[in-house]
Amino acid sequence: MCGICGMIGSADGAIVQRMTDALVHRGPDGGGTEIWPEEGLALGHRRLAIIDLTEAGRQPMASTDRRFAITFNGEIYNYRELRTELADRGHEFRTHTDTEVILAAYAEWGDGCLDRFRGMFAFALADFARREVFLARDRFGIKPLVWARNGNRLLFASELRSLLASGLVARTPDPQAIWDYLSLGSVPQPATILREARALEPGCALRVGFGGQTVREWRWWSLFEATQKRRDGLANLSMEAAAEAIRDQLASATQAHLVADVPVGAFLSGGIDSAAMVAAMKQLVPTPIRTFTVGFEQRHADFSEVDAARKTAIHFQTQHREVVITDAEAAASFDAIIAALDQPSIDGANTFFVARAAAQSVKVVLAGLGGDELFAGYPHFRRHRLAAGCPRLLASPLRLLPDRFRHNLMLPALSPAERLATLRCQMYDGEKRRVLRPDFLHGLSPAPLARLPEPSLHAELDNVDQLSLYELEGYLARTLLRDGDAMSMAHALEVRPILLDHRLAEFAFALPSRLKLVKDRGKAVFLAALEGLLPAAIRNRPKRGFELPLLRWVAGPLHARAEAAFASTTAREMFTDAFLKDARKRLRAPQPRDFRLWAYFVLIEWLSR
Repeated sequence: MCGICGMIGSADGAIVQRMTDALVHRGPDGGGTEIWPEEGLALGHRRLAIIDLTEAGRQPMASTDRRFAITFNGEIYNYRELRTELADRGHEFRTHTDTEVILAAYAEWGDGCLDRFRGMFAFALADFARREVFLARDRFGIKPLVWARNGNRLLFASELRSLLASGLVARTPDPQAIWDYLSLGSVPQPATILREARALEPGCALRVGFGGQTVREWRWWSLFEATQKRRDGLANLSMEAAAEAIRDQLASATQAHLVADVPVGAFLSGGIDSAAMVAAMKQLVPTPIRTFTVGFEQRHADFSEVDAARKTAIHFQTQHREVVITDAEAAASFDAIIAALDQPSIDGANTFFVARAAAQSVKVVLAGLGGDELFAGYPHFRRHRLAAGCPRLLASPLRLLPDRFRHNLMLPALSPAERLATLRCQMYDGEKRRVLRPDFLHGLSPAPLARLPEPSLHAELDNVDQLSLYELEGYLARTLLRDGDAMSMAHALEVRPILLDHRLAEFAFALPSRLKLVKDRGKAVFLAALEGLLPAAIRNRPKRGFELPLLRWVAGPLHARAEAAFASTTAREMFTDAFLKDARKRLRAPQPRDFRLWAYFVLIEWLSR
């Protein structure tokens, strides 16, 4: 895993060097830039050495015939198999890197090489014969790629901070992005918090001519399209057969994700997903697995999963480390957390702390992200299935209820898109209009949140699968994966979300929802697959979401800092005086729903910074 950047069209080597330097935290093991003045092209790279630790793995890397050059971030787990196939087809290799395999795969299959990659990636590959740069991002968007235009130039990078380092991208925030953030706690892609910058969406690719012009942008993979042909064949699958197949897929994904020339550890929470991952690792790794868990001091014991994680670690005899975050440490680390976030987010602090600890002993960790989204593990899967079964005609009078009832009584009265738009919604449109200043709203015609779920609504999917798809393409991509990458890479740590192995994920998503949500319990087929891998005491733990004592921190050790933030010029440029006065009042005696204060606090601090 690394950091990449570049400029296409009238490239300036000094600017790309600044962009590369801004990514040094992502790649402390080396860096380089290459410029082709006659082509108007420059590529930059910072390296975190994971595969082939020698200087042969240095990037940007050119093919043997010099027709192609690449800057690449990520890992191709099946690169050895592809290397063998490509060697049989006559390709020669100078290194043992997956980077060189990408170059050969593109030379052999063109755009079609993406379908053959098993892994996580974002890269820019220059094709000097076609005079184009091919940019691509992995299926789920595990690895980031943002871009911006400046005249006839296109700049790209792993992080916004690299684009800003160019001096060619304005620091102006996007009002629509702020509008969406107030509801979601993060900015939905392809937008970014900056008006001039965009994100290449997951599973998408972009061709840019050497003159900086966009040739083509397209989606090369979607979970819906990749699984449609399989659904009929799995419709009548029994729970037992599905569970056995999931076990096989988990074993295969684990083996693939262990590919590395450095030690690999694991994030271990108290949940089923990470426990299953460690169980699968245990069957493949002969030495004790290094596991890492975040916990809190005794006053926040109700948030801590340390005890549950410890029991799993003891069962599998891991080399376990518990990271206990004190209130004082949370306050002292706040500036570093804001600096690490590439975009404002309500999430990510937990990853910041556990990644900092893990990076002291490993370069790579596996993580259990994606299980709840794939296997209907969240409680709202049940609520939305019930709401979908209620006739809208009978529920329509409920639209008259206040916003605070929408998550429960009002759900049946909403359209499918509106219903999904309530997920994780912290502030509805009416409230946003009341708390944002009129001059901030001037000229803004904000797009409704209901636009975001629409791409996930397919007539062929039932409500459980629609929700699953929206969570995977929405919350997982815009919040969990983006923050996980930024916070881990702040400490030069590579995180590999094993359950998002596309072969496992495609099979899981294609399974009928009757195998995932059984009565009132989600993840049924996944739990069945873990019989024999996990003891019953671990497998049958009640579902609980992992949370941090964020509200307690913002009302406690960070109180003075938060008071100052809500009184700052940045805050007063966005929010009404009445809202800010009320926010400071709530800081003194917060109620449970006031956890939203953390999201506003982070937004103000990020924009100020």
